[in-house]
Amino acid sequence: MKYVVVLLLCILLPGYALAQHPGDVHHTHDAMDELVVTGAQIKNRADTAMPVNVLSDEKLKENVGNTLGESLRGQIGVTSASFGPAVGQPVIRGQTSNRVRVLQDGIGALDASLASQDHANAVEALLAERIEVIRGPATLLYGNGAIGGVVNVIDNRIPDTVPEALSGAFELRNDSASDGNTGVFKLDGGSGSFAWHLDGVFRETENIEIPGLAVDVEAVEALEMHEEGEEEHEEEEHENTQGFVANSDTDSSTVTGGLSWVGERGFFGVSVSSLQNEYGLPPGGHGHAHEEEEGAEHEEEEEESVRIDMEQTRVDLKGATQLDGFFNEFRGRLAINDYEHNELEGAETGTVFSNEGWESRFTLKHGDQARSGVIGLQLGQREFSAIGEEAFIPRADIQNNGMFWVETFDRDDWVYEFGLRADSQKVEPTGGACDSSESTWSGSAAAIWRQREDANWLVSFSRSERAAAVEELFSNIQVNSCQEAADPEEYVVHAATARIEIGNPNLKTETSQNIEIGFRKHAGDVRAEVNLFHNQIADFIYLSDVGEFEETIISRYLQEDASFTGIEAEFIVPFEVGDSNHMDLMLFADKVNAELDGGANVPRIPSMRFGTELTFSQESWIVKLKATSVDDQTDTGINEGATEGYTRIDLYFDYHFDIGGNELLLFAKGNNLTDEEIRNHTSFVKNFAPEPGRGYELGLRYNF
Repeated sequence: MKYVVVLLLCILLPGYALAQHPGDVHHTHDAMDELVVTGAQIKNRADTAMPVNVLSDEKLKENVGNTLGESLRGQIGVTSASFGPAVGQPVIRGQTSNRVRVLQDGIGALDASLASQDHANAVEALLAERIEVIRGPATLLYGNGAIGGVVNVIDNRIPDTVPEALSGAFELRNDSASDGNTGVFKLDGGSGSFAWHLDGVFRETENIEIPGLAVDVEAVEALEMHEEGEEEHEEEEHENTQGFVANSDTDSSTVTGGLSWVGERGFFGVSVSSLQNEYGLPPGGHGHAHEEEEGAEHEEEEEESVRIDMEQTRVDLKGATQLDGFFNEFRGRLAINDYEHNELEGAETGTVFSNEGWESRFTLKHGDQARSGVIGLQLGQREFSAIGEEAFIPRADIQNNGMFWVETFDRDDWVYEFGLRADSQKVEPTGGACDSSESTWSGSAAAIWRQREDANWLVSFSRSERAAAVEELFSNIQVNSCQEAADPEEYVVHAATARIEIGNPNLKTETSQNIEIGFRKHAGDVRAEVNLFHNQIADFIYLSDVGEFEETIISRYLQEDASFTGIEAEFIVPFEVGDSNHMDLMLFADKVNAELDGGANVPRIPSMRFGTELTFSQESWIVKLKATSVDDQTDTGINEGATEGYTRIDLYFDYHFDIGGNELLLFAKGNNLTDEEIRNHTSFVKNFAPEPGRGYELGLRYNF
């Protein structure tokens, strides 16, 4: 029945929306005439050939959370892959990790989040001015790692204008589900030709509260029995907690300072940021099994708490200038990064991950409204290393270079966009003769038909390539021989997945062919967005369980053709309620199927989701009540258990006070009001760490 609902939404909404007429009704939801900067050129959201989610202004304040994935999980086509409350990787149309690029103001985050599922992103959503998400391949603009999509966290750490007066914001919030306290500040000022910016976030949380038990013992036992065989399986006693997830507390801080010179034709600036983040990983989810002492009966050692202590220092440079001639603007961007995190096992440091390097991006723009384009150059180099007990990935130098070109033609009721990109990637493990060097090519073509002033249709085709990442190539590979170890005793277990992961230095590049058809009704009495997509990926790289060694699962990176097919729909109807009150009714749904050509399902794919949101607003206040229903996920991958669905109810309220021309915002959130047990199917630790139960968030924000 739920699938029928989504199909009806996709079929009926465009026709119903076109039957409406433009009006001047006030809308509380984000308008599609909002500018989108994550693209070849700055455009209105309604005129982009890519499906884009935009969180800014009020919508950003309402949705922002402690992790990037948590902040975006309410957007159509986007979910979160959690590893406890401190880690939330964005999942776009079922794809994440190496297929989704997370950007800090247009440049890579340059952290170690792609190397393991328990590594957090080194970006802070609470400091964003806006967050933009491209759903679908964006390799054309942002390179090898964007075959599934892009998340761009845009901030003002390098100002491009001089403010007329000192401005800023201070915010305090408390979350009852984790007894978490968060403080945020932003300051912007300047004088003459110089502008400066300061910001910071300070967060401290305790263990999250949940309904019931943390470990789903029945699900864990079922998986263990499947892996070991019913006859060989012996039931184990799993450490468990009632009403909370142990070792899920966090302590983090981020501070940034920026300075710019602003002239008549451009600007140039620099910023320095420092991030520190210490967080715990859920017991059981990090693969440290109980062990019996030699000669003892039923005596078990307590599982050591595993924590990650992360530090990053990052220097950013940014500039732009107006030009005379064929090209009318030049933009440049450079980030220099020093990242390190320690994985602490009790009092001992197990593994140290390091990622040092830089990334740059330069673009030249030309044209006018009828024809415009951009050419760009993207360069990057980093040194990645993992040293210690969990060092299953070798130290390596990684170099990425790319060139791209995008051209747009605006003709009457049609907009056409074409582009090409060429990339090269070289991965050289230190101290060995084994390396990888690949060239990839990507291209796209798209058209937008403006059927009416307030509605358009789009169709796009893209061919994108992705070269394998360092962990896919060289996990547990001896780089001097370019072979895996002959003796299994030399394998290193990846504790985050409790598996021996073995790479393949001979992996081919992935090739994605994506087709998308979409409809947008972006103004008037009714607004709607519907997208249908099919992404066929040749030589899709995935991790598959292939055997066992001393009760530890062995997994290999394999390749097989795969297809991702899905639908997304969002429908908004505004109502006038009296002279100054407004109401919006939103219906939404999304669904993605992901299958390997051999017949198996791709693991950890989000299940179908649909729901409604009702918004009441006046000039000074807003109330939102949202219900989201998530279906059971039974289309599971190899050695992956099914996940029960749930219905989640959330409430948001804020009130704006005018204090001497400045604004004081009081806000409150009620999260998971029905106290549902939510186990996120995209999470590697769903059987050990459910999402938080019922919680209330209170806060205030002062803008001046």
